[in-house]
Amino acid sequence: MIKELFKDVVKYLPSYIIPAIVGISTIPIITRLFSPVDYGNYVLVLTSVSILSTISTVWIGAAIIRFFPAYRLNNRLGEFYGAIVKLAFVSVVGISVIFMSIIFFAKGHISASLHFLMRVGLLVFIVSSWSTLLLAFLRAKRQVGWYTSFTIYHKVAGVGFGVVLIIIFHYGIEGLLWGAFFSAVMVLPLLWKIVMKKLSFKEGTLHSPISIQITKYGFPLVAVNIASWALSFSDRYVLGFFRGSQEVGIYSASYAISERTILAIVYLLAMAWEPIAFDIWENQGVEASREFLRKVTRYYLLIGLPAAVGLSILAKPVIGVLAAPAYFQGYVTVPIVAFSAFLIGIERSFGRVLNYYKKTNLTMHYNLIGAGTNLGLNFLLIPKYGYMAAATTTLVACAANLAMVIAMSRQFLVWQFPFKSLGKIAVASAVMSIIAYPLGNSLTASNVMNLIVGICTGAVVYSVMLLLLRELRPEEIREARSLAFRILKLR
Repeated sequence: MIKELFKDVVKYLPSYIIPAIVGISTIPIITRLFSPVDYGNYVLVLTSVSILSTISTVWIGAAIIRFFPAYRLNNRLGEFYGAIVKLAFVSVVGISVIFMSIIFFAKGHISASLHFLMRVGLLVFIVSSWSTLLLAFLRAKRQVGWYTSFTIYHKVAGVGFGVVLIIIFHYGIEGLLWGAFFSAVMVLPLLWKIVMKKLSFKEGTLHSPISIQITKYGFPLVAVNIASWALSFSDRYVLGFFRGSQEVGIYSASYAISERTILAIVYLLAMAWEPIAFDIWENQGVEASREFLRKVTRYYLLIGLPAAVGLSILAKPVIGVLAAPAYFQGYVTVPIVAFSAFLIGIERSFGRVLNYYKKTNLTMHYNLIGAGTNLGLNFLLIPKYGYMAAATTTLVACAANLAMVIAMSRQFLVWQFPFKSLGKIAVASAVMSIIAYPLGNSLTASNVMNLIVGICTGAVVYSVMLLLLRELRPEEIREARSLAFRILKLR
């Protein structure tokens, strides 16, 4: 199964690397075309779309990943698909009506530009919800090629259309939202056809046992996802309320660069290993699942920890290159946000145990506690300390979540965390930072040159240290070489 994991990682890699590059590379364009106030409003709309999707369909997508293997094994996919589609329709329509009402009553309390952007955001939410749902089916069936193609298309086409609308047709920042909307609408029929094929939806009513099972498993994840949203995005609203859109824009630019970089690693591994993890749990049992969790966590540490350290020590040149001067001061939040995202990756390994045992209610509990802690600290500290407080409270809440999920998951399944590997990886990352920091920050007067030298030097030093510490095994070196050749072939 580890070989299958690596194969899927290679296939999923473009779906995360390319969108991450596109997302990060658009930040210099947006921050140079629009003021922090405009960018702050845009971020508030994207945040709203994110929370709406979280409430409407993300929990259904999680249920698809969890139960698809079982219903395929029992030849009941028609009933399963029917229940999913009907639940999603009711959910999306209901959330859309509620949000339209909120927009209507909020008209006199927010700026006209933000109100208009929110209306466009509602359209983006509707099409993106269905896209997310259909992509979950592709993940569950491990149709990685199709998943990768559609994911890359959504990101590249959405940004491409948006930039064209802004530069050629002189749209404001709403052009990015219209680009996301039109790109999704154009491909949604094809995505539906590939996923649904000729299945009938007469089976699987809203009151069927399948629907009840899906809701019982997935609905607590609404609270989980809301809590995750509060952990990652609520600080934007609190920051905007107390400090204004200017600080939201400055903070969001640095936050997006640092979080997207680390979470791209987290989500890439999750995309590949979650369907495999459930297959192992259903077909091979507890011991195989323990070993799989240990190995996957070690692979994450090998990549995630040096990435967080490297991003932290190169924060100045990274933000200097990728953001306009008006946003530069936000670089101080990069290390805090990077390590917050890193902890989320470790949390997912322990959280998978609760998913094995269908204990999503416990996942809901610890996430709500973490979100409440974060929100309370935001209201307490942001009015005085601004975006530094926003970043710090996120790190505190992520650490609290990790502590809670470790305690909860060990009640059901104890597995061996790779502490020995973590120690060696930490030493290698520390040596890397000592050597790469001065080169990446003060070698020349050019941020671009410093960044290139810092990244290349850091990568070489880290790799050499892993070899000296004997953390990389011969078979893993061969697999990494094979992985590199596969990636080059994909290009």
